[in-house]
Amino acid sequence: MKAGNPGKYYINPSEKLMSLASHWKVVEHEDAIELIFDEAVFGDIPLFGRCYNNQAIGDSENNYDKYGYIMNTDHLDARKMDYEIKDGFSKFHIPKIKVEEKKKKKKKN
Repeated sequence: MKAGNPGKYYINPSEKLMSLASHWKVVEHEDAIELIFDEAVFGDIPLFGRCYNNQAIGDSENNYDKYGYIMNTDHLDARKMDYEIKDGFSKFHIPKIKVEEKKKKKKKN
């Protein structure tokens, strides 16, 4: 997964965040995705994350004029997001929702 490249699990960055694309990345793992930011660059810059459910891939253009991103949470569990600063990098770990959990979620609604 690359920044700005919509997929099943995607992050839609603002133009300002994309202007610093060489200083952050999105890494997809089997059970989660990670957003990794270089603290030397982003240390004092506030980052804004917005979450949306039931959003078509690429449905929302991020015109937000700050350093931020939109995250589609149809397949990501933002409530279980974990954060750490390690080796000069901020790492946001966002678990993927398992198929079984997604089915349970739909039954409740």
